[in-house]
Amino acid sequence: MSGLTGLEALKAASVPGLTDDEAEALSSLAETLERKAARNTLRKGYYEGKNAIKDLRISIPPPLATVDTVVGWPAKAVDMLAARSIFNGFTFKSGQNDLMRSIVRQNRLKQLYHQATTSELIGSCAFLTVSKGLPGEPDVLVSAYSSLNASARWNHRKRRIDAGLTVVEADKEGRPVWVNLYTDAAVTAVTKAADGLWTVQRTVNRQPRILMEPLIFRQSLDQGRPFGRSRISRAVMSITDSAVREALRTEVASEFFTAPQRYLLGADEDAFKTKDGEEVPTYRAYMASLIAFSTNEEGDIPQFGQLPQMSMQPHMEYMRSLAARFAGETNIPVESLGIIHDNPSSAEAIYAAKEDLIVEVNELNEANGAALESIGLLALAIGQNKHLDDLGDEERTITANFANPASPSIVSQSDAVVKMLAAMPEYAYCDVMLEELGFTEDQIMRLQAARLDDLVRANARAAMREATAIAVGKAAYHAS
Repeated sequence: MSGLTGLEALKAASVPGLTDDEAEALSSLAETLERKAARNTLRKGYYEGKNAIKDLRISIPPPLATVDTVVGWPAKAVDMLAARSIFNGFTFKSGQNDLMRSIVRQNRLKQLYHQATTSELIGSCAFLTVSKGLPGEPDVLVSAYSSLNASARWNHRKRRIDAGLTVVEADKEGRPVWVNLYTDAAVTAVTKAADGLWTVQRTVNRQPRILMEPLIFRQSLDQGRPFGRSRISRAVMSITDSAVREALRTEVASEFFTAPQRYLLGADEDAFKTKDGEEVPTYRAYMASLIAFSTNEEGDIPQFGQLPQMSMQPHMEYMRSLAARFAGETNIPVESLGIIHDNPSSAEAIYAAKEDLIVEVNELNEANGAALESIGLLALAIGQNKHLDDLGDEERTITANFANPASPSIVSQSDAVVKMLAAMPEYAYCDVMLEELGFTEDQIMRLQAARLDDLVRANARAAMREATAIAVGKAAYHAS
């Protein structure tokens, strides 16, 4: 959702039924949402390739300045990081939790996390909320919002947000008609009726904290930037602007490159006219397979020539230079930006090029994992109609599980696990080892169930052999 309008009523907090604290929070959060909207929309435009060219009005002919030229590097900067942050669900000290597995599946939380992470990297933050589901919804509903339709207030002492606003629904003109105000005390739904009047429905929060959690990219101690920084930074936007201009210049140059400059000296003007006296179009003279000219009035033979053709190499080298700058800014391998080297890189060089990106994904997973665990605890409490303080010790061991961001091959992964098991054979059937091998949560459950069935059958066969041996022994004894 983008392009929200009509926030004046919320900014003024002219909503009947709100307490003074709620009215102040609603007004402040609506003002923040509107103030940040322009910058967030700009970054989203860069991500979608809709950023307008910033023409320097020097080398690009005015008629060609409107040519639609797109450079997708900002999307690559976001998507390559988000694609390596793969949420595999929650694990607990003793394994899995059936309620948590059901919540993850019903909310498609793995896919929802990927969408939220993409929005987080574009706008510096995204938000997750958890609540009791309405009829037709999951029993415990987890929702995600981007910085374009949500805002929050950070509490530095509590190390979390203490108030948040989400735009749940807007009309065709982008005017909010349903917003939720989150505080520690309640979730307040503010909806706009058909007659234009706002109504308030307050649900008391049984939990000791707000039911909203931010996903923040590169959070810092800066009081003015508690919600981090965007992956599409000023440097990324500046380099992209240069790349868009260069792409357009290359497009213009290629047009001249395909039509070399030719000249004709000493020809009469009539040579470029038809029998009817009309001028011959330039492209027809250029495309003619046979060009014939007679001597001019002075009896001289016209001289035909061609200027040296311009080279595209400078444009290619400059684009390569911009790609190198972009790669250094975003920790993305230059090869991923479409720059091909003459000599193929070795496996070690390829891994080294991705190492900085992998480190950045690990930092992202650590920060987002903490937020997911807070949401998971709230979901477990709401799903069981419990207070957070009443959750068991086992439930408090919840851990967000992420895939290895290095994405190692199955061969190297298996080799590493085999070496670990050689030193610790007792952990051969541990879930952790199966996770290291790249198995998903569902695959691990099926493998463990199959192993359990094999153990049951093996024990049954052993018991049968033992009973048979005893029976044979008794028969032999009586026979003697």
